[in-house]
Amino acid sequence: MNEAVNLQGDKMIVLSETEYLALIEDAGDIAVAEQAKAASSGAPTLSTDLLVASLDGSMHPLTAWRKAAGLSQAALAHKSGIRTSTVCNIEKGRIDPRVSTVKALADVLGVDIDDLIA
Repeated sequence: MNEAVNLQGDKMIVLSETEYLALIEDAGDIAVAEQAKAASSGAPTLSTDLLVASLDGSMHPLTAWRKAAGLSQAALAHKSGIRTSTVCNIEKGRIDPRVSTVKALADVLGVDIDDLIA
């Protein structure tokens, strides 16, 4: 990047094509990120601790999202119309739930089904 002055005395900046293209790409990335942020406004989020525990396998994703929502197993079960023992068994990895069960849980938590699959 170089500085220059035009005939009116205004400062100008001269960029190489590579620098210009990098700026354009960065601007596009920022626009995409801002659009995604606006689209997900109000969506539930996991704290860093819950996200890491979910990703490293030390916590079932359902447990992480349930805790993020501030719900007990019993409250989540009640709201989703599922037995508390079923929620417990899913979180402990004892059962592989039906898609309809995962959908009911996801709907209560406000997340996608994919977010709850270990």
